[in-house]
Amino acid sequence: MITAELYRHGRPTVVVERKGNVNPGAWARLQEALARGIESGSPVRTVVHADVFLAELGVVRELRAVFGERVEPGPTLSDQLRAMANDRRAREAIVDAGEPDDAALEALAYELSASGVTRALHSFQLRNLHRLISLPHGADFSVPGAGKTTVALSAYSILRARGVVSRLSVVGPIAAFGAWKEELVACFATPPLLVIHTGPGTVIPQNTEVLLSNYNRTASDYDTVRAFVAAKPTQVILDEAHRVKRGAAGVHGRAVLDLAYAARRRDVLTGTPAPQGAFDLVALISFLYPGQDRQILPNAAYFERLGRDEPVLAETNSAVRRYFVRTPKAELDLPPTRFAVVREQMPPIQSAIYDALMGQYRSSFALPDRGRHEMQRLGRIVMYLLEAATNPMLLTAGSDDGDDPAFLHPPLKLHGGEPLADLLARYGRFEQPWKYQRIAAIVQEAAARGEKVLVWSSFVRNLKALARRLDQYEPALVHGGVPSDETAPAYVVTREREFERFRHDPACIVLLANPAACGEGISLHHWCHHAVYLDRTFNAGHFLQSQDRIHRLGLAPDILTRFTLLISAGSIDDSVDGRLAEKVSALARLMDDPGLVQIALPSSDEGGGGTPAFDDDFSAGVAHLTSGDARPS
Repeated sequence: MITAELYRHGRPTVVVERKGNVNPGAWARLQEALARGIESGSPVRTVVHADVFLAELGVVRELRAVFGERVEPGPTLSDQLRAMANDRRAREAIVDAGEPDDAALEALAYELSASGVTRALHSFQLRNLHRLISLPHGADFSVPGAGKTTVALSAYSILRARGVVSRLSVVGPIAAFGAWKEELVACFATPPLLVIHTGPGTVIPQNTEVLLSNYNRTASDYDTVRAFVAAKPTQVILDEAHRVKRGAAGVHGRAVLDLAYAARRRDVLTGTPAPQGAFDLVALISFLYPGQDRQILPNAAYFERLGRDEPVLAETNSAVRRYFVRTPKAELDLPPTRFAVVREQMPPIQSAIYDALMGQYRSSFALPDRGRHEMQRLGRIVMYLLEAATNPMLLTAGSDDGDDPAFLHPPLKLHGGEPLADLLARYGRFEQPWKYQRIAAIVQEAAARGEKVLVWSSFVRNLKALARRLDQYEPALVHGGVPSDETAPAYVVTREREFERFRHDPACIVLLANPAACGEGISLHHWCHHAVYLDRTFNAGHFLQSQDRIHRLGLAPDILTRFTLLISAGSIDDSVDGRLAEKVSALARLMDDPGLVQIALPSSDEGGGGTPAFDDDFSAGVAHLTSGDARPS
């Protein structure tokens, strides 16, 4: 006989044991199927990650049919299998359910009020809430600014009143902590006791009802968060859940996927659930329904390179649309946006630096065979090209401590004496970055009109250089190196204080920000209506999320929100522009939200048309590097 038991304490694992006479072929077949998830073992005992065991239940059933050998589940594993079966029946039961009528929504609003929520929901939020609490676990993919936090807290309140859960654990970016704290006060007559998880050593009182943590702290102090979730029936919400799209391959993704086994109820919130394509949904579905993702998603969704193919997008949409709600921007009835695409030739020395950089790397990427090492190297080269297209002086500095970890790179290696080194030495004396000059003019004009401007850059050194250049406008500066109120001493400048200064200090005209650090969870739409992009990367999630900081629910109907894109003609900026357009269009098809393209991208008559679209980001970078001429003359 073969036995299997699930252990949830710590990381979820299944212990598989052979007892007595077991068919050798059956045991070998089972070991082969579980190989990718085996953590330890012996000739008669195997410890395998729970995700892998549950994904191979078909093989477990095969053992009986082929070898006549039964796998006997223990009580905890049996409970997990029953919960999976119940989840499947519950989600399938609402597949054919139509939209709730007015009476159902009125009854839901009454139940919500009786549960302790004082905020009145919009009609689209009530419809989303109705569907979410009908599902065993839910996903809210509504656009940023649609009130996902309010809907999530409303769902928690109703589920708490119904006795399904008794407390809440939220994992999200630090930038969103303020919104959760504000919403708890705004939504509840008596706000539940909230504790911020600050990492190892955090004291969590027994009467804590809401635990708020971020992805990094959850991964580094997993046992503390898991213990809180497992102690009582707990709802776990992943906010800005696209951050775990790498799933088990990422540290953060692995932690929250494991946390799913301890939760009674699971929900994910993100307005950009699949910024790279259908593959990004795998981790989110795996969190919602551990061990069942392959029953829900089509096989093609597991191949990242196929994630934006039209048939894959259509098939994935058909498979998952019953399991999520989404309020598109068109339904929010927001006032319009206007894009200005400023595409200029780089001045002579910057142009020569860019050409020299291209020449230095072009030949090495002309070969057809490229492995992971070359991909990593190309990522570093793309960072150099983005810097050269904006401010070549960044090339010799390397990344800043406050940069997003994905953008970390060393200074450009120079030996001295080569043309590139000579050009860089002359650049600072004879030229200034044209993008810096354009931003200075934009900020000056805004100050004269009594308006505020938000400037985005992916590189912290750009933000710091602009802060010095725009000093007379008392710029606020927020990036990954600026601490939050939760961890900083009282005398230290924090991101929250910088946001408040930008919002309320009339002398502070400009906010200089990094999308990776503050592109999520921040509302600036009541104070600022113009955002300028000094540079952009291939990360479509950053681009979309950053737009929604100033274009969201609550804008007055007469407000025009403007976005200005600064692009160095013929540079990597053009490749990025084309790739972002393709990714936004793919997300729109995946989410059945055609209005997303109209709102989030410039139209062709605004200068955004005619840019190339490539199969993937790697191809885009290589295509740019190996093009015959870096830029038109």
